Amino acid sequence: MSDNNHFLIRKVHSLLGIIPIGLFFAEHTLMNSMAIVSQDIWLAWTSFLHHLPFKIFLEMAMIFLPIAFHAIYGLYIVYVAKNNVLQYNYFRNWMFYLQRITAIITVLFVVWHVWSLKMMNFWSVTSGTYFTNFGQYLASSPIALAAYVIGFLAAAFHFANGIWSFCVAWGITIGPKAQNVTFLLCMGIMGVLSVGGLGALYFLMNAAH
Repeated sequence: MSDNNHFLIRKVHSLLGIIPIGLFFAEHTLMNSMAIVSQDIWLAWTSFLHHLPFKIFLEMAMIFLPIAFHAIYGLYIVYVAKNNVLQYNYFRNWMFYLQRITAIITVLFVVWHVWSLKMMNFWSVTSGTYFTNFGQYLASSPIALAAYVIGFLAAAFHFANGIWSFCVAWGITIGPKAQNVTFLLCMGIMGVLSVGGLGALYFLMNAAH
């Protein structure tokens, strides 16, 4: 692969991590965080998205294909990356290393998340609602709950730190001061997303009792 092609692909990979993947992740977290506010609001929002016309085509074009490209090329980056955090033990090097680790965790989590929900298809369960059925699934399986917590936190870090990397790579933040401020903002975004995502898991799980 030529340097020009590699540079272009890296740019596309970085952009897709923000648009549409990052926006979808933020929307998905916001939607699920509605479980904290009201079961009815959560059900209305999820039902609306679940019954969108041409849903499969929208998912393929806006979610699955971008995620597939981002994940496959991201795993290639992980493979060729030189992880030397023990030799060069400074903060940004650790962030680079954690970005690679959370990439692997997030890919595994997304594949498992989509596969498990498709297999169980809580919408087709005759008793209860999607809200309570999914909550019962979390409450009855400590392994699934742990996987959701770890997977979500990995995805939240990967997205937030990815915003910082995107801003640097695209020349939006230039200079140490701008990059430091952006990093704090990105970690703030991770914190907000984590509260929404983990709060949703808590309220969904408690709905099963």
